[in-house]
Amino acid sequence: MQSKTPPPVPSVVKREDKIETMRAFIHAFWLRPRAETRRIELSLVARSAESPVARALAALNSELVSRGALIRAIFSQLESEKTSAGWTVAGPEIGFHRELRWAKNPRLADAHEQLVLGPETCWVGDCMRRDPSRRDAYEQYVAADARTAATIATSFERLWGASVPLLIRTPGAMAKPIASSAPLSDLAGLIQHDDNAGPLASPVR
Repeated sequence: MQSKTPPPVPSVVKREDKIETMRAFIHAFWLRPRAETRRIELSLVARSAESPVARALAALNSELVSRGALIRAIFSQLESEKTSAGWTVAGPEIGFHRELRWAKNPRLADAHEQLVLGPETCWVGDCMRRDPSRRDAYEQYVAADARTAATIATSFERLWGASVPLLIRTPGAMAKPIASSAPLSDLAGLIQHDDNAGPLASPVR
């Protein structure tokens, strides 16, 4: 008889413990033996770059860079980043490869924060309209469950297609708002534009 994987069980995580708990979860995933040797690709949905899950990944910058990881991230809230250590700012402080999008449509705020690490490993948090840094929350840490990870990955792809590509700025352009206008020449080569994904967050005039 084939054994069934038990469903993931939600757990309450204190807000002050979220970053360390997430880092430990990611480390456990990296330590697990895997047959595949391709580049690590992660997908992230977070309320903002200040969400604990996004901050945990930023804190793992060196390891993500050494592993050649690519992260596709969707943020619901765009907060001004005043230092060079920002997701929307190019530089060594956050040097891993990343593609960013903005869930501009207010209805997308009901989506849950999520992180997909691999075909069997993911994390699901609270909905994006609730500030995770100010409240405890029920979260699900999922490992060795291909069905749940595939469901979360499918949810991400749908949200990715409904979100708006963001421009990664250089440190010298940090004074400009994230959603400011920019000439087409400034955008060339900085992001890949998907004709089906809608206009850029930095509208081209």
